[in-house]
Amino acid sequence: MKKSFMMKGRLVNMGNRWTRTMLLATALLVTLGSSAVSSVSADGAEAGNGTGVPPRLTGLGKPELDPGFGYYTHFTRVLAEQLYKESPVTAYLPTRLPDSGWQYYGMQSQLTADGYTLIASRSAKPVEVKLLRAGAEAGVQPKTGDVLYRLAAGKASEAGLAVPASAKQLAGSDAAGWKFYGAGADAGLEKQLSSKFAAMIKPGAPVDGSSGTVLVTSSADGNVTYSASWTNDGSTYYSFVSYGSLDDFASMLTSFRPVLNLLDAADIVLLPVDMQLNLQAGRSEMFKPFENKFVPLAQAPLVKNGTAYLPLRDIANIIGGQIQYVAEEDGAAVYVSQNGWQNELKLKLRNGEVFRKQEKVATVPLVVKDGTTLVPLRFMTEQFGLPVNYDAAAKSIAVHYSHWATNSIVPPVSSTADYNTSVLSIGGPPFTYYNERLGPGTGWSYEQQKPPVGYNSLKYQLYKVGIHLVPGDNAFVMRDMQTKRVINSIPLQTTIKAADVPFRTDGSVFTDHVKIETKLTSSNGKVWPSGYAEISSGASLDIAAGEFKGTGFGSVQIGYRVGSIESKLTSIPVKDGKFSYQLNPNKGPGTYEVTVYSPPGSVPGFSNSWSTLVSFVVVVL
Repeated sequence: MKKSFMMKGRLVNMGNRWTRTMLLATALLVTLGSSAVSSVSADGAEAGNGTGVPPRLTGLGKPELDPGFGYYTHFTRVLAEQLYKESPVTAYLPTRLPDSGWQYYGMQSQLTADGYTLIASRSAKPVEVKLLRAGAEAGVQPKTGDVLYRLAAGKASEAGLAVPASAKQLAGSDAAGWKFYGAGADAGLEKQLSSKFAAMIKPGAPVDGSSGTVLVTSSADGNVTYSASWTNDGSTYYSFVSYGSLDDFASMLTSFRPVLNLLDAADIVLLPVDMQLNLQAGRSEMFKPFENKFVPLAQAPLVKNGTAYLPLRDIANIIGGQIQYVAEEDGAAVYVSQNGWQNELKLKLRNGEVFRKQEKVATVPLVVKDGTTLVPLRFMTEQFGLPVNYDAAAKSIAVHYSHWATNSIVPPVSSTADYNTSVLSIGGPPFTYYNERLGPGTGWSYEQQKPPVGYNSLKYQLYKVGIHLVPGDNAFVMRDMQTKRVINSIPLQTTIKAADVPFRTDGSVFTDHVKIETKLTSSNGKVWPSGYAEISSGASLDIAAGEFKGTGFGSVQIGYRVGSIESKLTSIPVKDGKFSYQLNPNKGPGTYEVTVYSPPGSVPGFSNSWSTLVSFVVVVL
C-alpha cells in the first residue's frame, strides 16, 4: 500500500493515491552519525561488471547476518560466510553476544554431515580468524567454566529437548508455537522466568517463523542452564544451550537470524552499525565485544565523588569525530566534531561551559590528569545521546553507539521523470527521501513489501520509494527522520526533456473528481508544454487559463519551495472554475516547486487542512 502523511496542515503526496492511514514512522533509538556516501558493492567492488547489469550489493556472495546488529562490526562474519557457502542446512546464528567478562571471545566450529556445531567461550588471547570457520581444526577444547554457549543444527528426525517429567511448564503460547519449562527451579526463579518468557513471546516467536521449546534447569549447587530447541520446517532442528545469565539467554535467543544474502533484497540498504564499548575505572584500555578486540585509552576512566569520568579524546573517537584545541582570549577551548560536522560542540576548559552553535547548553565539571581532560559520563548522554550503562559497584561502563551504513546499486541515469527504487532498512521507513534539486519536504512515495524469509516484518522493512526528477543533474537524498541529517546522496542524471515532466497531482481520494487544465507561459511569451518551465532571473511566469472542472472551490492557495525555503501561501480567487496567477520568484536562481492547494477546510474530517491539487517545476537560470 502506498502511503502519504500530513505536514504543516496540508496533505503531502507520497504516492499515487492517498489513503486514510497515515504513515507512522518507527522512532530510532540511536541515530547519531552518518556514513560516508558509497556507490560500491559491499566487498568494495565498483559497480558495473561489463554486462550492463550492476552487481548485487553482496558482491562475491557475502551474506548479511542481521541489519539490526550491524554486519560490518560482527567479528563472526567469517564464520557466517563459511556456513552460508558450505553448510548443508540454512545456518542460524545469534547476533547478540553474551557477557565475556573482559575476555576475548573464542569460537570453535565444525561442519557436520547434516549441519554444523559451534562452541563459544571466553579466551585469554585473540582467536585466529581461520579458527572461526566451520570445518577448521577444533584445537584445544575450552574449559567447562569458560563455555558461554553451544549451538548445533542438523536434520535429525527429532532434536527437541528431552523435558523431564518433573519439569513445570512456566509460560507458553500455542499461538507462538513455543513452550517453556523449568526443572529444579524454586518459586522465586519460577516467577522471574515466567515474567521473562511472557515478555519474550509477546512480540511473537523467540525465533521468527519457528516453533520450539525452552528448558531451564537449576542444579542442586545453584547453577542454572538455559536450553532451547526449535525448527522452522519440521526437518532441520536447531539447539542452543547458554551458560550465562537469563538476560543473556533471552537476548541471544531472540536475536537468532538465518544467514542469508539479505543485501540482495533491495537496491539500497540503510543499516545501523552497532558498537558496544566496555570501560572500567582505572583500566587503561576498553573492550569492543562486537569486534573482539581491546583498544588503548588516552587516560583510564576514573570515579570522583561518585561520578564516573571519561577521557574526552576517546569520546571523540567513539562518536567517529575529532577534537581541536583552540587558544581563546578567555582561556583554551576544545571543539568537538561528530561524523564530519565541524565544530559542532565547544567546551571551555576554564569553567566547563558547553556551547552548541554559539548557545550555552550546559556546564560540566572537568578533571585534568597527566595533561588529559576527562568529562563526566553524563556529557556523553546529554550532548551526544549515547546510551550508557554504569555499574557503580563494579565501576564499569558500557557505551552503545550506532550510526548508519549505506550502500547502493542505483543506476546513475534515469529516462523517466518518476524515479523508483527499493530500500532495505529497519523499523521503516525511518528516513525521508527527496530530490536534491527540489529540496527536502517534497513528496515521495512509499510502498511496503515483504522482507526476506526469517526476518520479522515488524522490524525489517523492505519497501519501494519514489521521487520526482527534473531534466539535468539530480540527486537522490536520504535523510534521517529523527536527526534530519543526510545519510546519503546518490547523484542521478536524466535524459528527460521539459515535455516529459508532467503536471503532478497527489492522487488524493478527495480530488479524484477534479480535472485540471492549465499551461505555463514565461514573460517572454514562451509556452511550456507540460509541468516544467525555465525562466531567466528577474522574469516571471504566468499560469494562463488555469481551470478546475468538477469542483466548487471559491479560491485556491498557491505557494512555492526552493531548496529548504518555503514561501507563504497566497489565496487566489476562483470564478466559474477559472483562476490565474503570476509567479515572481524572488529567491534568486534555483529550482522552484510551485504547488496549488485546495482552500483550508476542504478536506473532509480535517478542519484546518487542505490537499494538493497540482504542482509544477520552474527553474530560474
